[in-house]
Order: sequence, then structure tokens, then C-alpha cells
Amino acid sequence: MWDRVFVVRVWSVTYSAHQIAAEVIRYHRLSAPVWIEHYPTEATDGTSETFELVVFSSYTVKERAPYLGETRLPIEEPTWKTLDREIVETLVGQEV
Repeated sequence: MWDRVFVVRVWSVTYSAHQIAAEVIRYHRLSAPVWIEHYPTEATDGTSETFELVVFSSYTVKERAPYLGETRLPIEEPTWKTLDREIVETLVGQEV
């Protein structure tokens, strides 16, 4: 049961990346942040972790009509590129 709940949470974040990124961009007044999703071994096959660079086709926040009483602020659809730990550490300038 716990595994299914954890996977659902991971999928929810992954498929909500454009919404979450829009909120972060707007709140922190960023133009084009580097967005990296990290999945620890518990969220993958149990033996390896993964890092995914998320790139959006546009970083313009677009306000949309409310859904269930909350205004949505999505940006354009994301694409993912697999990275290794060394590249991530280079991008962020420190060990992760």
C-alpha cells in the first residue's frame, strides 16, 4: 500500500511540474530557473536514483480561470532529460 501511495505522490509532482514551476517563478520573480527532479532509490527500482532536468517550452506564467476555487498559473509543457549526479553537481555548484 505504501509503495502505491508514494508512487502516486511522485507522479502527481511530475505531472504538475508546469503548475509548480509557474508558482515558483511568479513568487520568486524568476525568469528561467533550472528545474531538476530527483528521485531517490526508494522511488525508483530500489538500486539507483535518477535526476531529470525539466525544460519548459516557455517560462511565461499564464493565469487561467479558477479550478475548484483556485486560480491556476501554468507555464508551457515540460520535457525531461536524464542527468547523472556529476552533471547535477556541476549545474548547482556543489555536492548533492
